[in-house]
Amino acid sequence: MSEREPGREPEPVDETGDSAKLYVADPDDYAKTRKLKAINDAKAHVRKRRNNRPSEATQDEWSGINARTAEAVASYGNELLPILEEAEAAGTLENDDYEIEGMKWDVDVRTYIRFDGRMPNEHNDGLDYPPPAVFMAVYRQLERLERKVGIGPSLEADDNNEWEIQT
Repeated sequence: MSEREPGREPEPVDETGDSAKLYVADPDDYAKTRKLKAINDAKAHVRKRRNNRPSEATQDEWSGINARTAEAVASYGNELLPILEEAEAAGTLENDDYEIEGMKWDVDVRTYIRFDGRMPNEHNDGLDYPPPAVFMAVYRQLERLERKVGIGPSLEADDNNEWEIQT
């Protein structure tokens, strides 16, 4: 937490249309908290899209459902990207950390984000939404990157060989 300037009191911030007020003692912590909330909200939106899929749909409906889910994964990446770029500049992440290999396509997470969930097609003459296996691989890679920069939960073993979630 940053030190407060002497003589400076917390400033009220109206977060809702209601009369509830949030007092911000440290604007830096407030901005970080808001960014983490945006990341977690974007991540929750992906989970919601995945959990609310119908059991049956036509081919066109599946195409639309998968396209919206691919875009939701890209939105999660967009929220996370500024933190990843800072970590890369600090040497915590390397170029290889963004790569997903071993699939039909080699995927760079940054390219996926830049094209809003689409990828160059196999003829390199346009962009297509990838199949669910690809956009979920991107989602899992984003979660790995989140943990690597220290903002995602991770499992840690304690002395009793029991696992604990660390946040």
